[in-house]
Amino acid sequence: MRVIVIGGGPAGCAAAYTLRKQGHDVRVFEASDCVGGRTKQLKRGGYNLGTGALFLMGGLYPRTSALLKEMGCDKKLVPWKGASQLMDNDNSRYPVNFVALQSYLSIPRLTLGDRLKIIFAGIKLFLSPGAKNAFDGHELAKYETGENLEEWARKNLGERGYEYIVRPIMDFLYAVPCSWLSLPFPLAVIQQAMKMSLSVPPGGIGQVSDWFIEHSPGVQMHLNSRVERVEANGKGYKVTAKGEAYEADGLVVATESFVAADLLKDFISQPTAQKLKSTPYTEYAHVAIGYDKNPWPNFPADIVMPVGYGEKRNVGAIVLHSRRHPGAVPPGAECVGVYFHTPPLANLSDEDVKREAVEIAIKAFGSAPEPSFVHLFRYDNGLTIAKPGHYKTLDSVHAEMPKGIVLAGDYFSQAGVEAAVFSGEEAALKLTSAPG
Repeated sequence: MRVIVIGGGPAGCAAAYTLRKQGHDVRVFEASDCVGGRTKQLKRGGYNLGTGALFLMGGLYPRTSALLKEMGCDKKLVPWKGASQLMDNDNSRYPVNFVALQSYLSIPRLTLGDRLKIIFAGIKLFLSPGAKNAFDGHELAKYETGENLEEWARKNLGERGYEYIVRPIMDFLYAVPCSWLSLPFPLAVIQQAMKMSLSVPPGGIGQVSDWFIEHSPGVQMHLNSRVERVEANGKGYKVTAKGEAYEADGLVVATESFVAADLLKDFISQPTAQKLKSTPYTEYAHVAIGYDKNPWPNFPADIVMPVGYGEKRNVGAIVLHSRRHPGAVPPGAECVGVYFHTPPLANLSDEDVKREAVEIAIKAFGSAPEPSFVHLFRYDNGLTIAKPGHYKTLDSVHAEMPKGIVLAGDYFSQAGVEAAVFSGEEAALKLTSAPG
């Protein structure tokens, strides 16, 4: 079978790997000059900067973990413990572990009543059904009730449980208000939190896509090749890129949802196109601040997350990248990642964002000299966000695709490497198992 994969992010690369493993003829078209999509790496003067995703989440990433093991790449992963501090608005610090939810119970702001309420809610949640893979949009759709995360957390964990546990974690991971988030995904993460372990490939998160292509011998790569048009061609399809036409029996479209809607406008109904176009994407920004000599070699945490009861804040987390990913910095150097909350970005210029990033890095870790560089990553469509109703709406799209076309992308679930990899593998299997 001749298959064209449109999009070279983790979803498209996972699809290509799965298809080549089955022996199909595969071409991958990627508009950029390298694979990786929103996870690709930026090399700058000895620094290896992640443009988006920060880490893999071990036991919460079943298909990514399984495929990395299958390729023999799992042993190359660099573990990260995720030692963290919560930084209160009076600069009080509370040590926690990002991947050990029980550590948050030691926060002094929580009363005994708060702790008992949180423990009871946790036990109740662990005994409740939920998605087996937190990044499987089809599974998540089964548990969608219309309730959002903020409503659930305030009701079940109390005000302080919400402010000092749920908000800092989700501000860091997804950078949007909890009221924007549908409930099935975060609850599935909490249910399986004991499985979580953090790691990073030695070359950064973008290396996951590289590994898929490296282990797909015979795949035909077309970089710097934005697909311009998709047309029917007998029983198959014709894809045009850079003025050249290529024929295929089937397509995996692993682009942003609005790009997929535009490419497939001649093959899908207006309601289906509207579902794809209305997928929520948010503005996203983070800043990499480089220091050729590490100002804080002995700081006791790797992550600082601002908190404060009822406080509005612009930043969700400040991360020492030499701890997260040693290969991110030259020997003896440091790079701080400052991850912004989405709503304030509407009123912040690029210079505002960079200035505030440097200020809060110093507040978090201590005084420092003038940085070697300050690099802003800012995207109009940076993260897909699953608002209430999202999973059911997007899950229905799969059945509305024409024969021989399947979609993949993290927008079917919640933004994350596993969401992309899972959807890419599923798309490849669905395409090749379809009758006829």
